[in-house]
Amino acid sequence: MSYLRPFLKASSRAILKLFLETYETWGGNMKKMTRGIIALILLSWSAQVQAVGDFQLWTELKLAHPFGKSPWTLHWATENRFGEDASKYITFNTTLGFDYKAFKWLKGGLFYRYEKNRGKAGENRIFPQADLTTMFGHVELSTRQRFEIRLFPDDTRFRYRTRFKVGVPVAASPLSYKPYVSEELFVEPGHGGLNQTRFIVGNTFGFRKDKITFDLYYLLRRDENNPNPWTNRHVLGTSLAFKI
Repeated sequence: MSYLRPFLKASSRAILKLFLETYETWGGNMKKMTRGIIALILLSWSAQVQAVGDFQLWTELKLAHPFGKSPWTLHWATENRFGEDASKYITFNTTLGFDYKAFKWLKGGLFYRYEKNRGKAGENRIFPQADLTTMFGHVELSTRQRFEIRLFPDDTRFRYRTRFKVGVPVAASPLSYKPYVSEELFVEPGHGGLNQTRFIVGNTFGFRKDKITFDLYYLLRRDENNPNPWTNRHVLGTSLAFKI
């Protein structure tokens, strides 16, 4: 991990700098409010990021197919994860599902995911979720509420995930971008309650009126491994998405 830490720190600093520069020219209360929101989230993260942990690389490919002017959209995604200082392949998953845009600010969806972790049995996962989004000045505020039914060969588990996200969309041509920060909590009744958190700082680049997007992000994942204390995973992630 030591030889990768300078690269990881440089990457996270670059993403943070891009986030701040997007609204550097704004003035007054909007600028103060936006920085205040980000500062509150970063305070909890900054005390944790110095801890030693595994470095991982996550890569994702996503396809979305809107049905014309219909509120329905079909989604497919696949993800590969590399751990132990990004030297070993550890996780594969693929996801298929749809969502329905009930209002401008509300989407509901139902998804199925198959996930296989190295050395463990495969998991079949079904999860309904709801996404709520609103604009507050130049700032996009969103939350995702997800309820997971996790089916293992010898067990069935239920998990609730709640994510809060703050982004700053910047419309430009030919490239748009949206720097963001988010925090997600994982709660699994009967298996430790709150047992995982994920803090993300990143940027979404948009091409061809956002028909193609590319996410580059740093993720701090913390897991409670009872009876062991919380452990950290430092993730450099990418996600390439197409609307077809």
